Amino acid sequence: MVDENLSGASDAAAMNALTYRFPAENLTALSHFYRGEMARANVWRQKMDMTTNWAVITTTALISVAFGNPTTTHLVLPFGSLLVFLLLNIEGRRYRFFDLWRTRTRMLEVHFLVPAIYHKQRLIEGNWREVLCNDLLTPAYKISYWEAVGRRLHRNYIWIFLILLAAWIMKVLVHRDPEVSTWDAFGIEGLVGPGVVIAGGAIFYAFLFTLLIITISIREATGEVRRKDPNRKVWPV
Repeated sequence: MVDENLSGASDAAAMNALTYRFPAENLTALSHFYRGEMARANVWRQKMDMTTNWAVITTTALISVAFGNPTTTHLVLPFGSLLVFLLLNIEGRRYRFFDLWRTRTRMLEVHFLVPAIYHKQRLIEGNWREVLCNDLLTPAYKISYWEAVGRRLHRNYIWIFLILLAAWIMKVLVHRDPEVSTWDAFGIEGLVGPGVVIAGGAIFYAFLFTLLIITISIREATGEVRRKDPNRKVWPV
């Protein structure tokens, strides 16, 4: 009986603390708003996954075509790298939309759900209400385009590009004419010299690795899930 009374008193204190921060008439609106923003984030997350699937399917299909017939030109694989790069840019754009909705949900989770669950938690709320209202009036991306592209490159696409590069080299080495040197095999006889093809590939992959290195340390995405600090005994909020 005593435990029930303590539990009831604790629940009442939690509700009073939540009502103190948010008037009762606003709780329902905030709850629906959170669900709506979460649904938006999930939709754009699914769109990102769909683009990654397109990239994987494209890579698999081109490798099958390249190795399925020895007479198939090896340039289908560099062409595939360009297609995958196009998909990377599309996914970067989608990531910016996903980050917009996810940032809003993280803001509500920290400043709305946390005090609802643990009313004793002392929070430095700052001006998050004003920030959220301004963002609703004039929505804006929270991260740059190149950071978004760099994040998707770091997480998924760099491995796809490396597979295409390895497949390209293997295609040339395995299916080249024995009478043609390895260097000359990278070109198209009478059309494109090997130096042009190799230089183009080197520039393309140098650009990818430069983008990867430059964007790997950028942390503007506030909702990005990161590893827990081992020195902390609680989850960072």
